[in-house]
Amino acid sequence: MHPDLPKLLDLQAKDQRLASIAARLVDLAAERAALDAALDGARAQLASATRGADEAARRRDAAEQKLETQRSNQERRRTRLEQERNPRVAAQLMADVELARSILAQEESEWMRLAEEATGRQRVVGEAEAHLAALEAEQADLRGDIAAREAAVQGEHDAAHAEREAAAAQLDRPLRIRYDRLKSGRLKEVMVPATNATCTACFTQIPRSRVGQLAADSVLLEGCEMCGAILYLVEATA
Repeated sequence: MHPDLPKLLDLQAKDQRLASIAARLVDLAAERAALDAALDGARAQLASATRGADEAARRRDAAEQKLETQRSNQERRRTRLEQERNPRVAAQLMADVELARSILAQEESEWMRLAEEATGRQRVVGEAEAHLAALEAEQADLRGDIAAREAAVQGEHDAAHAEREAAAAQLDRPLRIRYDRLKSGRLKEVMVPATNATCTACFTQIPRSRVGQLAADSVLLEGCEMCGAILYLVEATA
């Protein structure tokens, strides 16, 4: 058995534990992201409702200003009509007053519609604000729990990383570089047992001559010809 085989297997076990802890951190980040997404959605709804309310208020105010102008103009027409002594001019003023009264009624109806719309839009804003506030309150405890769990897992991750680095330091530098290079390019394991002259990572058949090398003392193969994993015999670790 190669003298560094136990060290490599120990390092791989520590890397696997480190990866498992890192996956838990990713899961916690995903939990927080889900809460953030919910808040972002509520904030977007509030922003949309606020824009709608502002636009409705602008249309209402514009209609109100127009209505006040129409009322002032109508009042001046009535005053002129009361003071006019020429029958022909008075008749024309009367026609103008009647036409303006019809227009004014329409303007008042439109203003009332816009005022009701503005009130409804403002009510939606209030509901959106209440929903956001309730969501923030609801998430407060959840975020606190996530932060506490994340702190604990991060502490576990830091300790595991320190143990991993200490184990890696026990290897000769060339072997460590080789292991790290393979690890960075592989999804799962660098150290893979060979069973029945087969690489258990990619199930490639191993030449008999190389199986003999695996069984020899102080020999560590360059790796599987197909996937590059470092091969070892399970019997060698017993």
